[in-house]
Amino acid sequence: MIPIRAVAAAAALAGVIATAEPAAADGFRPLPLTARPIAEFAIDGGATRFGELEFRGGLVLGSADRDFGSLSGLEIDGNGGSVLAVADTGFWFSARLVETDGRLTGIADAKLAPILDATGKPRRTKHASDAEGVRLTIDKGARTAVVVFEQSREVSRFAVEPDLAAAAARPVKLPESARTLSATRGFETIAIAPASSSLKGSIVLVAERALDKNGNHRGWILSGPRAGTFSIRRIGDFDITDGDFLPNGDLVILERLFSIVEGVGVRIRRIAADDIAPGATADGPVVMSAGLDGHRIDNMEGLALRHEADGSTSVFIVSDDNQSFLQQTLILKFAWRPAHTQ
Repeated sequence: MIPIRAVAAAAALAGVIATAEPAAADGFRPLPLTARPIAEFAIDGGATRFGELEFRGGLVLGSADRDFGSLSGLEIDGNGGSVLAVADTGFWFSARLVETDGRLTGIADAKLAPILDATGKPRRTKHASDAEGVRLTIDKGARTAVVVFEQSREVSRFAVEPDLAAAAARPVKLPESARTLSATRGFETIAIAPASSSLKGSIVLVAERALDKNGNHRGWILSGPRAGTFSIRRIGDFDITDGDFLPNGDLVILERLFSIVEGVGVRIRRIAADDIAPGATADGPVVMSAGLDGHRIDNMEGLALRHEADGSTSVFIVSDDNQSFLQQTLILKFAWRPAHTQ
């Protein structure tokens, strides 16, 4: 039997549930937010390890603000608890995570602001506002947020300082093959390789469901000595929804399943740095998988890695509730206990 929430997710993923239009460009505004802790990842409790990941707490987020929700891309700023997310309704979401003894226990200082276009105005249409991924980086000495928009096939940079909410988009030039993707099967993943890796700090894009001639996910390395196109092997009916790099240059990808037969699921895979190269079809092991029937998941779309001072890695994933009352906004934390060194 397909879970009721799985059916709701199908409708939302198909675009049946409407989204709110962005408000006026008035900068970040405080967001009243509730956060209900998730003590156990497995519905039946007990287990703490899921593949190579150890569950370290989670939150169910809610707000009476009509613009909250639809979080599709996630970034954790440095070694602290500052969160930056983008909603596919055209909003920035900023907050601070509260952690106790290494577990995610709360959230504070939540704020929202419209994401501006290249003219400095809010994005008024779904076509323009469909932000799907975000990464923070240093560009020409300045802290910068880089955002990918699926339907408009756009990648843009935004100055974080002095005020991200006032930053106009600065589009990144894309290759022709990336500009002709389907508007609804295009970019979901943006990741920025470490400068010390073989990709030399390049932006890397991966399409959700735009497949190559062999049925694998298409990807783009935008600059550097390995600039070009590559593929990631598609396994089953999973779509790639986000990705982030480990310090050694390995790419960690988040995958989402929705299937009438198999239900709703989430999977995390690790792609070796050496496999990401022009013309290559990269593959890698599954480090965690979970299903709606047995675990506290929803429509998981955003992933961010935080590299801790002790050399370990924390993994955060967030769900897109499609602003549907039948779905939830979840943020989950895991500690990575890899089978091999990073």
